[in-house]
Amino acid sequence: MDPLDPKFQTLLVENCLDLLSSLRDKTRLTAAIAVLAEDAAHGVVLASLPGMADHGYVPRVGFRFHLHCTAPGKALLALLAPADRKRIVEKLEFKRFTKRTLCDPKELLDHLKSFSQNGYIPDVGEYVEGVNCVASCICDGDAHPLAAVWVTSLAVELPEGQLARHGKYVRATAKEMGARLLNVSSSSTAQIHFAMEQAKRFIEQNFQDEAAVRSYLQSTAMSESWFRRLFREKYGIAPVSLRLRLLHERAQRLLLNTNLTIKEISFQLGYDSQNYFSRAFKKSEGMSPAHFRERAPRA
Repeated sequence: MDPLDPKFQTLLVENCLDLLSSLRDKTRLTAAIAVLAEDAAHGVVLASLPGMADHGYVPRVGFRFHLHCTAPGKALLALLAPADRKRIVEKLEFKRFTKRTLCDPKELLDHLKSFSQNGYIPDVGEYVEGVNCVASCICDGDAHPLAAVWVTSLAVELPEGQLARHGKYVRATAKEMGARLLNVSSSSTAQIHFAMEQAKRFIEQNFQDEAAVRSYLQSTAMSESWFRRLFREKYGIAPVSLRLRLLHERAQRLLLNTNLTIKEISFQLGYDSQNYFSRAFKKSEGMSPAHFRERAPRA
């Protein structure tokens, strides 16, 4: 996996955005993902989700940030091979942004050692006065850094005393993201197609059970958004849309071939109410179930 490859970056964001969202919801802080830029002197934000505070710091997608004074930048540096890390650090422009900015290469290298001990690294107002953050690294199977994930906010929302607690959440999320990416990248094309075929078969056999279908989709080793994209590429329809199509095809058969009332049909199909079934059917078919039955040709 090459972090500079746009295909990998797409895979990373689409397959891990749900985990980033969960991290944001758990911490209520802005959460973001970034990779090392091509110049190896900056990081680049790939995704960010704003926190839930009234005021916060939200890095925009595409923003290039310095490595020496930001939590994600330091996290990316910390897991590089020692020779690569030393080479990059020696070429960095140690610009001072606040009184806490680390501006000495040796001091920075010593500071990076804390990452190996904790699995996360903080930035306490080093880049922006009054803004704190804590980051960890998403790694490949050989523990090489692929990307950084972090949470950030104003110091009033993320005081220094809470960085360690949130750092553990970030570290756990980064580990989960790495495992998911490893699983996806190690899957062959044949395995992916087989997974799609299994999913299609399961939906065809269980389309009347919405909870079972959703549970199945959530149990895969991929994010729902990534799974949905692969499924649509193979079958031209999203998994949930396929379930609804099969459900309404069965509804049509019941309307045409039985004397069941619309309420009884909605019950047979697993809808909570006749009104809910009627609205869903009309949205899909352009007419109500009653109208569909009335317009059906009589033998």
